[in-house]
Amino acid sequence: MAIIAADIQWRKGAPYSTLFNEFYISPSNETEQNESEFLQLGDFKRRWQGLSKHCASFTIAETGFGAGLNFLSCSDLWLNIAPKSSVLEFFSAELFPIDKAELAKILSQRPHLRNLSDELIKHYPVPVAGIHSIELFQGRVRLHLMFGDANEMFSSISQSPNKEQAHYNRRPVDVWLLDGFAPTNNPAMWSPELLATIASLSDQTTIALTANIDQKKILTVSKNLQSAGFLIQPTESNGPQKLRLKALFSGRKHQQLELDNSSGSTQWHLDKTVRPITTRDQEVTIIGAGIAGCTTAVALAKRGFKVKVIDRHPRAGQEGSGNSQAIVYPKLSPRDDVLPRINLQALLFSSRYYAPFWEGGLGNQCGVISLPGNAKIAEDFIQISQRFSGCGDFVQLIENDELCDRSGLSLASSIGLFFPLLGWLPPSIICQQLLKEHGIPLIHANIDHFNHQQSDSRWHLFDTSENLVYSTDILVVATAYGCEKFEQTNFLPVTQLRGQISKLPVGTRTKSLKTIVCGDGYITPAHDNYHSCGATYNKGLFSTELRVQDHEMNIAQMGHTDSGLGDALENLDATKMDGRANFRCTTKDYLPIVGPVPNFSSMLKDFGFLRRDARADSMMMGDYLPNLYINCGMGSRGLSYAPYTAELLATQISQQIPSLERDLIQAMHPARFLIRDLKKKRL
Repeated sequence: MAIIAADIQWRKGAPYSTLFNEFYISPSNETEQNESEFLQLGDFKRRWQGLSKHCASFTIAETGFGAGLNFLSCSDLWLNIAPKSSVLEFFSAELFPIDKAELAKILSQRPHLRNLSDELIKHYPVPVAGIHSIELFQGRVRLHLMFGDANEMFSSISQSPNKEQAHYNRRPVDVWLLDGFAPTNNPAMWSPELLATIASLSDQTTIALTANIDQKKILTVSKNLQSAGFLIQPTESNGPQKLRLKALFSGRKHQQLELDNSSGSTQWHLDKTVRPITTRDQEVTIIGAGIAGCTTAVALAKRGFKVKVIDRHPRAGQEGSGNSQAIVYPKLSPRDDVLPRINLQALLFSSRYYAPFWEGGLGNQCGVISLPGNAKIAEDFIQISQRFSGCGDFVQLIENDELCDRSGLSLASSIGLFFPLLGWLPPSIICQQLLKEHGIPLIHANIDHFNHQQSDSRWHLFDTSENLVYSTDILVVATAYGCEKFEQTNFLPVTQLRGQISKLPVGTRTKSLKTIVCGDGYITPAHDNYHSCGATYNKGLFSTELRVQDHEMNIAQMGHTDSGLGDALENLDATKMDGRANFRCTTKDYLPIVGPVPNFSSMLKDFGFLRRDARADSMMMGDYLPNLYINCGMGSRGLSYAPYTAELLATQISQQIPSLERDLIQAMHPARFLIRDLKKKRL
């Protein structure tokens, strides 16, 4: 998962790429002048000054992030002239990211951008392959930094492997910055394949701007752009040896339809109903004020929607999110399967998301130590550390002496993984604070059912007495296993799984615990004179009454995790312990359920052919209930998953290009169970 960092030498006081034989910043002053000319070529100042206050976002995509100079220059102009209610969405790919310390050194040469570059460096992600979404500059800019091959990354965020549907029901990219190294040194960044992908995410309002192009290669670049469907406008000189191009997408995509290598109904996740672009004055109502519902509410409020949350409790975070201490739980794998990829991206995103809360004194970013339960897991830990070498800010393999030093306890394990960016939080307080900070009202009501009326194209929500509680344009169900009671979502295979945490009194040996330690279970450092320890998994038990045997099980799990930890927890009386029991919402594949709710009966009919041939190819799209979405099924990792799934759902509702790969979206999609069950003849 770790990727190769850029190999940089300093020549004539400027950073030089040894791989591409080109300077990142010219030793002369021409680079700073070029950045200004680049903004002028795109006519950004006029375009952004003319944006309506109702324009929720403007999207720029860049083929090479490099030292981030284009990003910082665009952000600087955007912050000065664009409407404060709009957000700049900036996608940028980079196969060889610059090391954080090296980046700081490079950007120090641009003192006029210092405040912006300092914030970028502070939030610069660890060098792990994939998409890193970062909110910067008081939320006015969202950087989606894509570590990987540009063509692969931009193909991965398209809606379909069929390029004709790449931004189906989504807003296109507004401006492309084609800014890899020169075509002579880096031909892949100017290839017909990449430009065809770029065209697939464009429409007739999209323009493309080139970086410095050698005169010898200008004809090849122009030809490739034209083949992709762009109309070349007159070239603009940028010195005696370099040229820039401006191109407008014509809407004519000359490439052939392309499908990926997978077979069988590759477009079931797309809604066959073409939706008009969502407007920011639409109302969104979320049923459920747990961590999933509250993070979703905030993600939508930031995009300008009028959001309300409804819950059967008068305060947010009173059920599954009601524990006083919950951990951002780390779970990595040496494999590249979908589940570990989603776990990884969710961990990285949530560690950034919760940083302001930790900085504000909520919870504790104390780090998490994960201990191996057996020799096989220990071997996995070693492989994980090898895969994430160079990512010490995120995860480190540490041996016994350091384990003891980091944790503050005398542990017996020989190795462990240490995650310095993680910690614990009080999720109920986080939920309440999220709603308060963003002015999102909480309506106290117990929703029994809802229906969609064609007369006003709105969802109408009713309580158990058939009273109309509220009506809304867009509805999100975030009620965990409570989705089973609604007619529209009761087909989803979720399980209500009880969990009990124990409050262990601080002892003479445990009071020195400095980090969270987890394995079979977890234990937190002392807070309010107790440690939080858990949690049990009780299937088929539906009581929230505390059980002594579950306290005993939690203590025993810690002993199984590490004998030294077990010794530190001796002489505890489970009969006198406090704690809390509530329920998780789990799924068969251990992944959340996030996205639009399918029309079950219609999908069953349309995709019935999969019963006969599970590998049948089909371009058929799915049928989805209008403006109905769901976000649930996070199991015991709600704190880790919720910010990540909320961001995904917000991009779907606002019809933005998503900031995560298509296969990961499909892996969490609500219709996935229906498609799988048809293929396996279970339906």
